[in-house]
Amino acid sequence: MPISNFPQGFAYGLSVRGMPLLQMQPGQVFFVSNSTQLNPGEKAGSDGNRGTFLDPFATLDYALSQCVQGRGDIIFVGPDHAETIANATTLSLDCAGVAIIGLGAGLLRPTFTFTAATANIPLRAGMMSIQNCLFIANFADVASAITGISGSSATSTITGTTFSAVGAVTGGFYPGQVLRGTGVTPGTYIIQQLTGTTNGIGTYQVSTSQTVTSTTITGTTPDLAIENCEFKDTTSALNFITLVTGTTTANQMDGFSFTNNRVSSLGTTAATTAIKMTSATDRMTIAGNFGCSAVLNDTAAILAAGANNMTNFDLRANRWERPNTSSTGGSFVSTSATAWTGHASDNYLYQLDNTAGIWIATGTGGAFGFSQNFSPITGAVDKSGLINPAAV
Repeated sequence: MPISNFPQGFAYGLSVRGMPLLQMQPGQVFFVSNSTQLNPGEKAGSDGNRGTFLDPFATLDYALSQCVQGRGDIIFVGPDHAETIANATTLSLDCAGVAIIGLGAGLLRPTFTFTAATANIPLRAGMMSIQNCLFIANFADVASAITGISGSSATSTITGTTFSAVGAVTGGFYPGQVLRGTGVTPGTYIIQQLTGTTNGIGTYQVSTSQTVTSTTITGTTPDLAIENCEFKDTTSALNFITLVTGTTTANQMDGFSFTNNRVSSLGTTAATTAIKMTSATDRMTIAGNFGCSAVLNDTAAILAAGANNMTNFDLRANRWERPNTSSTGGSFVSTSATAWTGHASDNYLYQLDNTAGIWIATGTGGAFGFSQNFSPITGAVDKSGLINPAAV
């Protein structure tokens, strides 16, 4: 029996077997599947299909091209769906507000396999989310699975819903980017380009009507959420170096969330770090993740922040193993910045550093707090961790 479809919704709500359905997404729902295991009446996946449950698209990138910026669309990716990422153009995260939800469990989750060192998925739009997908490295030292694009900025104006980039454009402006600048209404994002050089000098339609006189306006990609996904290496030589890489533009990826994921890092040929933030970032959350990393000393396994401050940072309830014997600079979190704010709590971290047992770089600033974090500090393989940093 085909599934009932009610495209116009229910004006007065809906109750199924006494259970009210109170929460509905505002946008459209699309389905993607290239699996050969078909439901009765289901067509094989094709980008010429309608993108419905029984008539799915074949690729995630095409499904994203059918979404509308900021509408709140959802893309369900079917069990056993598989795509190869061999470059930086096959797939881009480029539609604001879209939720990508994988269906299936274990190896039947939608799988994205990276087959080149420079293969990656660029992040070009804000407020996107990815759930329950499997990312596999099948090439030596894959630099980054998901990569923030270089920050976009130009001397610009906004009149009504027309954003005019009139000065030289650094980087490029893309539909889905959230604009930031003096006088810009918070939450304003680009809907489409209207005129001019592609992603460069020209005019763009934006989501919110306003008047902004000439000022520097920057395009950002905030609030990316990666949840319940798994990242795994094929072997110690076919591996990810980094899972998510930020950009050098401050606050480009504010609100980034990496939660309840599993990381299996086998790489021993290069320093591997799950997340690298190369500029100041606000409101970042890394919580509820489980990770196992191969032996490589003096490398942060979870987050490398360089000289950049992380503010309002929530680092919570992670469990991670890294059997290193030296942790200069922090074996799980590294930084040389001194003005962090936020809190690290309830993290359980295993390491074999037999000196100071440093899991996070010292000197992050008095406004960054610690509660109930445990890590071994003696290098013993058969002992439980102690509160680290020590309680007072």
